[in-house]
Amino acid sequence: MSGVLPFRLYTQKELNIVEAVVGERYETWLLEWGLVDREVQVSVSPVSLADVSAAKWLTAGVDWPAMSGQPGFFGYVCFDSDRSRAAIESSGLAVSVTGAAQDALAAAVVGKVAAPVFAGLKEGGQLDPLFFATGALRVALCYGDQILSVLLTEEQVARLLPRQALPVVLGPVSLSSLPIDGQIDLEVRASPAQFSIEDLGSLQPGDVIRLDQKVGVAFDLCLQSGGLLGRVQYGLYQGKPSVKVFRDDKIINKR
Repeated sequence: MSGVLPFRLYTQKELNIVEAVVGERYETWLLEWGLVDREVQVSVSPVSLADVSAAKWLTAGVDWPAMSGQPGFFGYVCFDSDRSRAAIESSGLAVSVTGAAQDALAAAVVGKVAAPVFAGLKEGGQLDPLFFATGALRVALCYGDQILSVLLTEEQVARLLPRQALPVVLGPVSLSSLPIDGQIDLEVRASPAQFSIEDLGSLQPGDVIRLDQKVGVAFDLCLQSGGLLGRVQYGLYQGKPSVKVFRDDKIINKR
């Protein structure tokens, strides 16, 4: 049995690692490029289509992060002023400085030495799908009231995380073996009729699992052998999103 899921899931621990690594690299970059010392603020979250479609993005291919909000952000970092894009572009010095700063930041975030070659702004719908596929992350870098949004592909994120040992071969996981007192968050989208719990491999309390199923539509939770563990329905439990598993004489709530 393979313990590998067909999509990349991140535990909160992994998100914290990405946030810490990017935060450290951002802080080092600020020491070189920031005109005024400010508190380093970084947040990391899965990419949503709303994030992507609502902005224009500076890109240099899928080997480099995509960035949005850069004119005001880099103007504020390098000159401690909220310069508009037009104001920056009207000054040769400002263009040179902010361009070098954004190249250095892009390289720092992904741990490269060479500078990227940015190809200009793109609408969200023109971005390579890797920037908003499952596994991509959005990083928000704050400087004062300016926010630079950075999109990282799954491959770029993988380079920020510790290398993992090859997964061990795991035996089938029974529903009853999952700790009832632990919290398992399940994020639900779209819709195959069956979901095999054996595919979960190393499921742990607190992990985020994406079950492709619509709210209120019951579906089978099955073993690969064909055995039916129960009927599952996504809904609410004590006001929180949950997946309810119905088995014979009782309901088990996995929150």
